[in-house]
Amino acid sequence: MLKSSEHRRRVPLPQPARVQADAVTGLTVYAVVLLIVPSDRTIAQLGGAGTPAVLLSIGLMVWWLWYRTRLASRVRFSNPVYLTFLAFAAAVMISEVVAATSNLPQPDQNAADMGILRLAGFAGAFFVAADGIQSKERLAVLCRRLVLLGAVVATLGMYQFLTGTVLIDRFPTPGLASIDGGVDLRSGFMRPRGTARHALEFAAVVSSLVPLAIALCIGDRKLGFIRRFFPVAVLVGVSFISLTRSALIGLALGILAMMPFWDARLRRRVVLLGIAGAGAVMIALPSVLRAIMEMFEGGDSSVESRTGSWDFAFQVFSTNPLFGRGFGTFLPSYRILDNQLLLLVLEIGIVGALAFVALLATGVYCAIAGRSTGEESLNNHLGVGLAASIISSATLMAFFDSFSFPQAPGVLFLVLGISSAYWRLSKDSERLNPKVAVPSIGSKKARMFAAAAAVLVVLIALPIAQVIRQAPGTYWTQQDLVFLPPSSAVGGNSLRTDARDLIPFAALVKETYAGIHGPSTIEPVTAPIYGTGVRSGELVRVPNAGGQWQTYQREATITVEVLASSAEEVLSTMDQTMTELTALAEEPQQQMNVKRSAHIITDIYPEAVVPVQILPRTKWALLLLGFLTIMAAATAHEIVLRKTGWS
Repeated sequence: MLKSSEHRRRVPLPQPARVQADAVTGLTVYAVVLLIVPSDRTIAQLGGAGTPAVLLSIGLMVWWLWYRTRLASRVRFSNPVYLTFLAFAAAVMISEVVAATSNLPQPDQNAADMGILRLAGFAGAFFVAADGIQSKERLAVLCRRLVLLGAVVATLGMYQFLTGTVLIDRFPTPGLASIDGGVDLRSGFMRPRGTARHALEFAAVVSSLVPLAIALCIGDRKLGFIRRFFPVAVLVGVSFISLTRSALIGLALGILAMMPFWDARLRRRVVLLGIAGAGAVMIALPSVLRAIMEMFEGGDSSVESRTGSWDFAFQVFSTNPLFGRGFGTFLPSYRILDNQLLLLVLEIGIVGALAFVALLATGVYCAIAGRSTGEESLNNHLGVGLAASIISSATLMAFFDSFSFPQAPGVLFLVLGISSAYWRLSKDSERLNPKVAVPSIGSKKARMFAAAAAVLVVLIALPIAQVIRQAPGTYWTQQDLVFLPPSSAVGGNSLRTDARDLIPFAALVKETYAGIHGPSTIEPVTAPIYGTGVRSGELVRVPNAGGQWQTYQREATITVEVLASSAEEVLSTMDQTMTELTALAEEPQQQMNVKRSAHIITDIYPEAVVPVQILPRTKWALLLLGFLTIMAAATAHEIVLRKTGWS
C-alpha cells in the first residue's frame, strides 16, 4: 500500500487549461485601445484616420483576410448583417470613384483618400467579430469586457465633471500628436468627455453601452450583484451629468427598446429605479437638473445653425444624388451639419445611405431573431441588449457627425459585428450542415456561364471607364474688391467715420448686387465654390471670420469667385462683376453729393488674375474602378457557380 506522500508524487496535479488567443482576445485589445487611449491622439500625417484604434482595426482587417484565404471550405450560410455591410462598403468605394472624378479641392481629395482607410478601420473589427467569435460563451466574454471598459471611461467622466479636471491631458503619448479641443462648458459645468475627443462622442459611447450593461446585469447570474450593477449605475449616471441632449435621448430610446422583451415585473423595477435615480440627481445636483431642462427649452444657436444649413445641404446633394460626393468629403469648410445620417446622404448618396440603414436594420433584426423563444437566459438578454445598443447609436447619429470621431463608430461597428456573430451562433445547425445545392448542369457548362457573368461585369465597366476618362475639368479664379477710407479726413461723408465703418458699406454694396442678380446659388462657409459640385457660376460675399456659428466680419472686402468651363469666360465674368461692384460702390456717394476727396476708395486685389484649371484625378478613379470591377466580376463568377451547385 502506497503512502500518501508517495501517492502525491506519482499522481500529477491537474494543470489549468491554457486559454489560447482568439478573435475575442484581439477584439479585447482593440476595445482597450479604442476606449482607453485618448481619441484625440493621432499620427498627424493621417489626421482622423491615424488614431491607434483605427490602425489596429486595419491590422485586424489584414488578419481576417489571411484567415479567410486559409479556409478550406466556404461558409454557405448567408448572414444578413454580413451582406449589408458588404453593400455599404461597395457604396463607399463607388462614392470614392465619384470623388476622384469630381473637381474637388485638395483638402477634400485628402479626406476622400482617408475615407478608404476609415472604411478599412470599420471593416476590421466588424469582420473579425462576425467571423471569429466561435461560441456564445466567448461572445458573452467580449460583451462583459466591452461594458467594463465603458464603465471605466464613465468613471473617468464623473471624475472630470466633479473636479473640473480633464486628467488625460497629463499623460504623454510619444509619437502621437494631440488635437485636444480644450474644455467644453455648459451652464457653468464642465461637460465630461472621458477619453473621447468631444463631449458628444463620449455621450454617444456611454449611452450606447447602457443597454448591454443592463442585459448583463439582468442575465449574467454568474457574477455578483455589485459587479453586475456598477457598470449600469455609472454609465446611466454619467449620461445624466454629460449635459448633452443626445445622450439623454439615446439613453431613453435604448431602454425603451428593451422594455417590450421584459416581463411586467422587470419593467416596473426598471421604471422605479429610474425614478429613484432621477430623484437622487435632483436632490444632489439641482443645478444640473435646471441645466438639463434649459437644454430642451429651445433657442439654442447650435440647433438653429444645424437646421438652417439643410437648404445648403440639399443643394449640394442635388449635384450627385445617387452615389454622393465621396465618403468624408463634406468638410466643416462647407457647413457643420452635426447630423451623420444627413452627411451620409451627401457623401455616399441615396444608394449608400439606404445600404447603411439596411445594415443597421439587419443588425437589430439578427440580434432579436437570434434569440431562443421561451427562455430567460443570458444569451437572450444579450440579443435584446445588442439590438437596443444599435438603435441607440443609430438615433444619436442624427444629432452629431459621429463618423468624424473614432470611438463612436468604432463601438457601433464592433457591436454590429457581434450582432452578426450572434445570429451565426444561433443558427448552428444551418452553419455546420449547410444545404449543398445539387448540380443542375454539367461542370463545363457551369464554368462557362460563370465566366460569361464575369465578362459581362467587365463589359459594363468599360463604358464607365470611358466616361471617367472624358470627365471635364473646370476653370476657377478669385478676386477681392477692397474698400479703403478716403485719402484725406474730409467731413461731410456720413458713410464713414473710421475704417471699421467700411464693413457695413461693403455689405451694403454686396446686398445691392445680390438684389440685382439674385443671391448666389451655393455659398459654403470658407470652401471654394467649385468644391460644392457646381460647374459654373459666381459667388459674391463679404468674408465672415466667425464661421458658421456667428457673424464676425473684420475686413471691408467683397470676395468674388467665378467658375466656368473656359479661362476666357472666367476672365470676362470676373471683369464684368468687378466693374459693376465698383460702380455700385461709387453710386450712393455720388447721389449724396459727397466731395470726391471724401469718397470711399475701392481697389481690386490682385490687379490681374490667372484662372486655375481644376482637373479630376482620372488615373486614381480608373484604379478604383478597376478594383471594384475585379471584385464584382469575382462575385458574379462565384454566385453563378453556387447557383449551379459547382462551388
